[in-house]
Amino acid sequence: MNNGSCICRPGYYGSDCSNKCSTFCVDNTCSAADGSCECADGHYGERCENTCMNTCQACKDGFQCTVCPAGRHGPTCNLVCDCNGEPCAIVTGQCDEQPTCPSQCSACSDTGDCTACQTGLFGSQCSQTCPSGCNGGCDFNTGICFTCNPGHYGPNCDQQCQRCTDLGCHKNGTCYNCNNTNVYGLDCNMQCSNLCMNDTCERWTGECPLKCHSRCEVCDSSTGNCIKCKQNYNYGGTCQYFCNTGCFNQMCDITTGECFSCTSGYWGPFCNNSCSSGCSVNGCDRESGICTNCANSTLYGDFCESCSDLCTDRQCDQNGNCTSGCVPNQYGQRCQLACSENCRANSSRSSCDINGTCLYGCVNGYTGNNCRTGKLLQKSFLDSLKFFLPLNESI
Repeated sequence: MNNGSCICRPGYYGSDCSNKCSTFCVDNTCSAADGSCECADGHYGERCENTCMNTCQACKDGFQCTVCPAGRHGPTCNLVCDCNGEPCAIVTGQCDEQPTCPSQCSACSDTGDCTACQTGLFGSQCSQTCPSGCNGGCDFNTGICFTCNPGHYGPNCDQQCQRCTDLGCHKNGTCYNCNNTNVYGLDCNMQCSNLCMNDTCERWTGECPLKCHSRCEVCDSSTGNCIKCKQNYNYGGTCQYFCNTGCFNQMCDITTGECFSCTSGYWGPFCNNSCSSGCSVNGCDRESGICTNCANSTLYGDFCESCSDLCTDRQCDQNGNCTSGCVPNQYGQRCQLACSENCRANSSRSSCDINGTCLYGCVNGYTGNNCRTGKLLQKSFLDSLKFFLPLNESI
């Protein structure tokens, strides 16, 4: 109960059910409120705490017997019947063919009417049988069961307990314990929150002994860490982090945050690196960032860099070498070299070919394939040699 009081199991009583019924209560059954009960022969009192005089078989107090041993009568059963060993009336001692009380009675009046019945019977003559579901008999007048057999409840103990453990339920149908840890309430018919670890909650209130975080859909019962987040784009022990936006569908590993796959245009474990702008729409390799393909033929290399502006129409191969020649006055595999300034110029064409050879000759004073050797320098050199040659020799 919410106030801390208990509904007691059979054999116990009191607000916290800590007191045991007297062992002299019939069938060990007593009132849950105060422990009062029907006493076994030889005992009396609200809780059967007193013992009858040893001359009585049963008594109502310490001064008057209600049942005498065979052959005796009187208030204290101290008188001998003169009935040749047959029973006699307890008060008068008059011989009677019937026992002191009918066999179905456990106590009777002076007239022989039952005042209490043997266990399992009820009614003024104890001629009616208690309902089969009763445990420990029923009320003398109404036949309502004192307690029920395990698994049953109701005045006549004819209703089956629902959702209870083998201990059964109280007479009002309230379970002693629920048969499943994921339900709670008086009738064990309310579902524990899925935020409770292992779906287990407190029996009466439904409170979770240990809750998953509200961002978890499922969590580990031993650590409380989320096993699955409610939102796919979260990760972490309490789903407190967001997966990188570069993750495909923004989904990632719940523990590490690494993306399962990348959205096109991103690479790396967390898809937080952008592919080169020169990559085609197919993007780049997840591990290295190398472009799958380049967007067009003016790009080259693993990361699709731009071909040189010195290539004709900026066309080059995957090594960056120009494939359609060079712009005017440039040469080399990547057109990175300028034609010699000593090449004779042509207003509409390059002054040298791809090897640097001047196409239209050299300007005055220079010679050679690339016009880098000066004529004046050559003549001066030859003239100087004449000083070292014999007079009859000429260069």
